[in-house]
Amino acid sequence: MVDKVKNYVTQISAPIYIVLTFVVISFIGGILLATPLASRSGEWTKLIDAWFTAVSAVCVTGNVTVNTTDHWNYFGRTIILVLIEIGGLGFMTLWVTVFIYMGKQINLRLHKVLLESLNISDISEVRNLLSYIIQFSLIVQIIGAALLGIDFIPRFGWLKGTYYAIFHSVSAFCNAGFDLLGDSMIGFQDNPLVLLTCMGLIIIGGLGFIVWRDLLTFYRNRKLLWHTKIVLTTTAILLLLGTVLFALTEQPSPLFKDQPFFIRLVNYLFLAVTPRTAGFSNVDYTALSSAGIFLTIVLMFLGASSGSTGGGVKTTTLASLLIFSSSAIRRRGSVIFKRTIPEGAILKAIFILISGLSLITFVTMILLITETIPPGFGIEYVVVEVVSCFSTVGLSMGLTPNLTGIGKTVLIFMMFIGRIGLLTIFWSASMGRKPSKIKYPHGNLMIG
Repeated sequence: MVDKVKNYVTQISAPIYIVLTFVVISFIGGILLATPLASRSGEWTKLIDAWFTAVSAVCVTGNVTVNTTDHWNYFGRTIILVLIEIGGLGFMTLWVTVFIYMGKQINLRLHKVLLESLNISDISEVRNLLSYIIQFSLIVQIIGAALLGIDFIPRFGWLKGTYYAIFHSVSAFCNAGFDLLGDSMIGFQDNPLVLLTCMGLIIIGGLGFIVWRDLLTFYRNRKLLWHTKIVLTTTAILLLLGTVLFALTEQPSPLFKDQPFFIRLVNYLFLAVTPRTAGFSNVDYTALSSAGIFLTIVLMFLGASSGSTGGGVKTTTLASLLIFSSSAIRRRGSVIFKRTIPEGAILKAIFILISGLSLITFVTMILLITETIPPGFGIEYVVVEVVSCFSTVGLSMGLTPNLTGIGKTVLIFMMFIGRIGLLTIFWSASMGRKPSKIKYPHGNLMIG
């Protein structure tokens, strides 16, 4: 029996291994959070709420059914912090790094799991990349905590201020969106130090480790990877366009009316940055204009970059689809920066877009049936929540604390799918199925 279990475990594919890892870690975290040791009241927390919080943390989402500040004590908050770090860097990254430092050898199967979880293709990169990821992440988070500590320590005192600085630095870098301030960053609208520091951490975490390694070695290589150029260009366009559009959509509203121009600009930029899977909010999203809410939903859906701590369909997916659409109109190849986008990459991008939109539509329909929309709100009350969980963002218009049991369960699975990735989820579900050898003749189909 034991041998059969061992054989089954060794035969588990990389995608299934990643899925099971996230599920097990979140369940362990949920059990710990459910105990009286983790709550401020010293009472048991409902398992569904504890698991929802653990899943939200390990999937670096930020949606919560109970207030992080009011409900959890420092033990519970520390569990959340550890889960965020594990989810942001990846459990396999941390586990195998410990193996390496202990002098252990990692076999081919673990290499494959790492390639899948880190979204890289070259097996020779694994060892060096792991060391780089850990060192880079720690340095960035320490710098972020030091900058936040400039404000938090005088505000909260040495111990509490230091803890808060570390927590929010990790949460921002991992694009998690968890906060201990009660109202996220709404109270810091006129504090550019905190807002700019959080934005910097969000952008750094959202660009991806491969991109930053490429940027930091540019002085030696004198050239950037094709992938890096696409990510940087797409990200810059989205940030610039998002900032300008938010300035236009929210200009008539009283959100930042009495603020100086620079402070308003910082807040508009924050509105463009945080939907890219970060989840911190500098405004009450129920006060945003309809155009601002729609723009937020679009930015959430697009998300961060491949191989980063963020979610969404990714910037490279957007770039591939836009270039493919443009090339189809011009009847030319899908070329960007003097390189052709492979057909396989375009097919993956189309699959991610269609399956992502289909999943969001399906889950939105479920929640529209099971959840109650308060007076004065429309379908956006649910759509924001669904897209936020799918893209592991954490923004909400107030639905999360009022979710039914069905709603919580559905969004838990939505967060899993968003963090692990659509391709990984569907590949793990289709493992073991042999491709059909039957070929059928082509049919004529009118398109458009």
